[in-house]
Amino acid sequence: MPSESRSRILVASQDAEMLVDPLTQVYNRSALLSMLFRETDRVQRMKTPLCLLLMDIDGFGRWNSRLGPAACDELLRQVVERLQRLLRSYDLLGRVDGDEFLIVLPGCRATDAALLVDRARTEVFREPFHVGGEALHLSACFGLAASDGRSPVVVVREAETALEQAKQKGPDSIRFFDNSTRAGEPEALLSSTSGDGSLAW
Repeated sequence: MPSESRSRILVASQDAEMLVDPLTQVYNRSALLSMLFRETDRVQRMKTPLCLLLMDIDGFGRWNSRLGPAACDELLRQVVERLQRLLRSYDLLGRVDGDEFLIVLPGCRATDAALLVDRARTEVFREPFHVGGEALHLSACFGLAASDGRSPVVVVREAETALEQAKQKGPDSIRFFDNSTRAGEPEALLSSTSGDGSLAW
């Protein structure tokens, strides 16, 4: 192989490494935010919905103290593997902090995002995780926010606010940031009487 071709492959490989979190092999924070700006441009052009879902594993610091970093790294990999089974091919998943993950859901309305959270709570966290010879039950809190073509910085902050409100409610909680009420209840989005029969999940 010519040296020039090898150089191009090496650069491409290095660029790819800069996009992913080395532990979980999903997008890192900077890569995901960059993609979110592109998705927002698409929302503005095509007038399509877009939701952000921020997830934080409950009490992960305590698990880290009890099990140690290596075991908790394995837990994070298992969580990501289960999450990826739920997502569509064009959804974007990234690790934005230690045990905090951001999911970008193109073409997704608030009702769709709430349904995905409901599935995550059962399909990701219902079954125990196995690490170090132990079976562990985890849960997570979720914060949701809708884009409406607004600045990604603003929408991410709204998702962060919703997540903080969920964590204040306690483990396994959900909050949806509602611009009109400032703190909408996700339970309404999960209601069987919503009249929405075209959910994506």
